[in-house]
Amino acid sequence: MTPTPSIAGVTPAGLLPHLGEHYFNPLAWFWLSFGEYPYREIYHLAETEARQTVLTNLATFLDVPANTVAQSVYVEKPGQVPEIQAQAIQLGQHLLLFFADNDYFGDQGALLYYSRHTDAELLTQVRALLSAHLDTGQQERQRIQVLRQTSRRLEFSPLKLRIPSLDLATHYNDDLLPVHEAIVKRLQQPDDKGLVILHGPPGTGKTSYIRHLCGLTDKPKLFIPPNLAQRIADPEFINLLHDNTNSILLIEDAEELLAKRGTDTSTNAVSNLLNLSDGLLSDGFHIQIICTFNADLARIDQALLRKGRLIASYEFGQLAQLKAQALATELGQTAPVTEPITLAELYNRETPTFVNEPTKPKAIGFNR
Repeated sequence: MTPTPSIAGVTPAGLLPHLGEHYFNPLAWFWLSFGEYPYREIYHLAETEARQTVLTNLATFLDVPANTVAQSVYVEKPGQVPEIQAQAIQLGQHLLLFFADNDYFGDQGALLYYSRHTDAELLTQVRALLSAHLDTGQQERQRIQVLRQTSRRLEFSPLKLRIPSLDLATHYNDDLLPVHEAIVKRLQQPDDKGLVILHGPPGTGKTSYIRHLCGLTDKPKLFIPPNLAQRIADPEFINLLHDNTNSILLIEDAEELLAKRGTDTSTNAVSNLLNLSDGLLSDGFHIQIICTFNADLARIDQALLRKGRLIASYEFGQLAQLKAQALATELGQTAPVTEPITLAELYNRETPTFVNEPTKPKAIGFNR
């Protein structure tokens, strides 16, 4: 009887429990197929469409359907072409290509598994095919990684970001420009840390400004939605940052997260922000943090505002009357602007609104 191969005391049966973590486990498949643990290369494709291009090129020398060892698809509507969620293709002996939406880089990731027994010429050919679709250097300026909670874990998923054409001198008051220059200088600096706080009433342009900032740096942007903001205190979230060092953390509507410690459940989250921005974790992770909120700055834990930790703090307000009038003219609006106004109000003031105002109910019965 041929003995069962093992590596470091782990048998194929020992790998099987991990199959429940994913629809398909490439490491377990490689071990069970070839009796050895593979090397792995992770490719970050420049766009979602690159996956189909790679498959089309593979089809010129390989029967892709016949060599697909696992495939998972989405079917949303009757008659719609199924959308591939995961696909594992055996390209040759000891060579596997794996696409999976819930793995590295979402639907822009490709994982290549091989061993020392892989045909060198074929491996070179596949590497060249994948490398031809790698990011050219501007990808991180046009997307964000959004934190989400799946059934199994926290993870970041890529999302395309629309960068607005925004002239800061036209859309914001003059006092923003020197603050902006200081922020950009720090965000473009590698292996840096620190905290940016942007606050002010709704509609004053905070989100538009953050989008503009994203287009000025190649660092990955990690977006934390408000419903998951408290999770930054979890050990699981800190583990995620190990794979996302030298990044920018974006936290919108962070009032509760930044509140003074001892007043609510934000204590652990604030402590983690302090550590990430200028503590023990900051020197290893090199994370810069941008927070926005609508509340008064007095509600914020004062430790976050300490010199050396704080890159910049800026309060967005209504656009001054003269600037607002100039922007309204540029937008083709005819009604004069007579007082300061928020950007949201200015851009939508000539848009008709439809509000169903409640009316006093008519009396009925004996009281009419």
